[in-house]
Amino acid sequence: MSSTTDHEDSHQRVAQVREHFGLSQDKMARQLGLSLRAYANYERGERAIPIELLRGLYEQFSVDPVWLLSGDGNMILDRDVRYRLDQKTLDGVLVSVERIEQRLEAPLDAKKKARLIGLLYEQCQLLRESAEQILKDSRIGRLTR
Repeated sequence: MSSTTDHEDSHQRVAQVREHFGLSQDKMARQLGLSLRAYANYERGERAIPIELLRGLYEQFSVDPVWLLSGDGNMILDRDVRYRLDQKTLDGVLVSVERIEQRLEAPLDAKKKARLIGLLYEQCQLLRESAEQILKDSRIGRLTR
């Protein structure tokens, strides 16, 4: 179950990113390929932040997805870190986490989701396997059910 504070804070961080770059809601929405209404709903906390928004903010503005969800770390990834991340692996992890959430009764709270993304990405890098392969491990399967 998500905590109200995490939920509200992550939406405030979406607005903080936009303000950091000096963009209007309309310009930010267009840069992310969203309608103004959808984007505004994310900032107001009326809609949960989807994986696509995390990915778009990361790709367009180098926003750290873990920071956006949890507030831990820095808003903008250091350029060296950004270019060391494996986009294909990160995309696979984000898709896998989304699938896990779809099986849950309630969405993960922002901090747990951020930790899961970070841990799964790290395991993919260490084991040189895809997120789907790692999630097929019966021990992990039991944890994510």
